[in-house]
Amino acid sequence: MKRTNNINKDGVFIGAEMQWGVEDVTRILFERGKHASSREDLERILLASFEDNEMVMNAINESIVITIDYMLDEGELKLNENS
Repeated sequence: MKRTNNINKDGVFIGAEMQWGVEDVTRILFERGKHASSREDLERILLASFEDNEMVMNAINESIVITIDYMLDEGELKLNENS
């Protein structure tokens, strides 16, 4: 089994720190043809996006589900059935 340095001894993924900034919010608004009126608004959008951690956790969970399904479909993963 291939091990990676990104999994610690407790089995927890330790990856690069996730960083999002006001520049990212500005870009997303620009892509939608909109502009924030102040840096404070950009910061409020950023904070509100991460304060509701449940949405972020659901997105990560869905990514894991998609990865499992893909690996099963490609024959890269075999699971034991619960008895």
